[in-house]
Amino acid sequence: MSADVLMKASLGRIRQVFVGLEPAPARMRRGFFRACFIGPWWLRATAGPSLALSGLAGWQGKRFVDEGTATNVLQTRQGRIEKLRMQCRAAASPVDGRPGVTLNYGATAAPPWRWVVDELRVLDDDTLLCMTVIDLPLLRRLSFPFLLRRSS
Repeated sequence: MSADVLMKASLGRIRQVFVGLEPAPARMRRGFFRACFIGPWWLRATAGPSLALSGLAGWQGKRFVDEGTATNVLQTRQGRIEKLRMQCRAAASPVDGRPGVTLNYGATAAPPWRWVVDELRVLDDDTLLCMTVIDLPLLRRLSFPFLLRRSS
């Protein structure tokens, strides 16, 4: 399935595609990937403001520093900055329990990030379909999708 088809897809359809994909291998996790919000209109409309409220205003995507570390890239008035390093590791998927690759902020990260897990699966050679899960009661059953597209 193409990234364009997922842009306005339902959460159920995106999840269905996600569970059929493979985890992002280390060779793919290199460099900067630009973020793209996908899903129903209400999710696309609230994603940016939600990130701003949680300290990631101007979020542009993620940069993979090495196979075990990534960081968020923000566009600010002063230019591009990086904020909130994450550890990239093999782990059971919080979405479907299969072996996966997750990004974790760690127990010492500020709220809400200490509870956030991003899981990465390969949509195509340059695109990752990602699901954000918030590991808190009532929220851990939900997953919020986004795309990361390799950028030069």
